[in-house]
Amino acid sequence: MAKSTPTVSDIHSIIESWAPGQTAWEEDNVGHLVGRKDAPVRRLLLALDLTEEIVAEARRARVQLIVTHHPVIFHPVSSVTDYDRTGRLLLQLIEEGISVVSAHTNLDFARHGVSESLALILGLGSIRILHAGEGKLEKVVVFVPKSHADVVADAMAKAGAGSLGEYDDCSFRVEGTGTFTPSSHANPYIGRAGEMERVEEVRIEMILPSWKRGGVLAAMRSVHPYEEVAYDVYDLSNPNPYYGAGTIGTLPRPLTQDAFLRHVRRKLRAAHLRFVRGRTALIERVAVCGGAGSDLVGEAVRQHADALVTADVKYHTFLDAEGCLTLVDAGHFETESVAISPLARRLKEELRRQGWVVSVQLSKYMKNPVQWL
Repeated sequence: MAKSTPTVSDIHSIIESWAPGQTAWEEDNVGHLVGRKDAPVRRLLLALDLTEEIVAEARRARVQLIVTHHPVIFHPVSSVTDYDRTGRLLLQLIEEGISVVSAHTNLDFARHGVSESLALILGLGSIRILHAGEGKLEKVVVFVPKSHADVVADAMAKAGAGSLGEYDDCSFRVEGTGTFTPSSHANPYIGRAGEMERVEEVRIEMILPSWKRGGVLAAMRSVHPYEEVAYDVYDLSNPNPYYGAGTIGTLPRPLTQDAFLRHVRRKLRAAHLRFVRGRTALIERVAVCGGAGSDLVGEAVRQHADALVTADVKYHTFLDAEGCLTLVDAGHFETESVAISPLARRLKEELRRQGWVVSVQLSKYMKNPVQWL
């Protein structure tokens, strides 16, 4: 009988399936950061940041797990005391038995992640990744006797190989002849010791994300009939169009610059916008990046965006963009907090699909800590 209550590890695994930690910025700190991995979870709380108010809210609601976007531990911790904010938070979490899982830049870079949520709330269509991640794809080539080609390819696909966008089980196969001479100590599936064997084999090629290599190779070996499996792993420089920074899409209809700015401010409930105007009178093609994304200005221009909506833009970046691209700084909190509700919805759906009974709540205390006079 399946268990009705998941553990912290179970929920972490669900989030990792959408936003793998291996795709995060290498200096980021994501994943299960506080608590026991086998702790049962009956109530969980989602928030952009972790604050003392939110920990108190979790305690009152008898929550076992908090899922945040920004990590509670980002910089290395040399001590845990109540002298600083991070120490106080960690002490409160440990004393209350509350675990924390954080999905930061891995959620930023994920398809259906932060930037897609931002694009959707702004009403963009035909959305795709703005700057695809590079160096995240590999190709596995394995040589299999014809009798086992389908079995091996199926096992690799189930472990995560051969997925290209909306297509699964993608492979390239070519037939050829394999040769080998087993030693006297071998235990060959085909052939006899000391005699060269010629076997009709199939070369199977499948693409996979680099972080799935271990599981794919293990699955391949588990069903391959040979004692010694011949295979190659190639690093690919192909960009992965399903992980990367920012998104780009189009508005249902063009807007004047003033109308577009009002639209952004209203949809994001921003108290203010910082911006410079670009070259086009009408805005239709829009790039977005939740949080700090001003380094994507060049990519937005190359992809003929009329505007880029992001946050944490520096003065000289504004200066360089003026007259070229409508660049809008709508606020770090405002451009990222829009991703928390869609994440909660996906978690509810997946937990329900797996038959797990968990109360999923949004924090009532999420707020922009920055004040303006």
